[in-house]
Amino acid sequence: MLEKGFEVVDIEPVLDDCEASGFINDTRYAELLVRSHIARGHGSIRIRQAIAQKGLSKDCIEAALSANEHDWFELAKVKAIKKYVTPKVTEVKGSQSRELVAKEKAKRVRFLLSQGFNYEQVSYALDYDPLADNDD
Repeated sequence: MLEKGFEVVDIEPVLDDCEASGFINDTRYAELLVRSHIARGHGSIRIRQAIAQKGLSKDCIEAALSANEHDWFELAKVKAIKKYVTPKVTEVKGSQSRELVAKEKAKRVRFLLSQGFNYEQVSYALDYDPLADNDD
């Protein structure tokens, strides 16, 4: 509004009215952003950073994250399965070289960390054994 030539004295009452009417609600906006990022498979660390860049307060961000009770461990596992099909690295393209397996595991760890998951969640996701769910 300042860029359009309005004075601060004129802007303040309008913003107060919008906030009182519920048109401007940081808490609701933060909760919307949290749900949106969870749908994209992002972890809590990345969500905090993304919302902070929108200019919302830390208290507002934490309230939105705590209001949305989500299992971050399961989300990390789902993200790993979606990306790699088999999250647990046992061999790399027919090779059982320890060096190649270690490099592949490090690559997967970096990916999940970049998606906003902590080390505990990443290790849970990568220790997942897909054969354990399919015991018939």
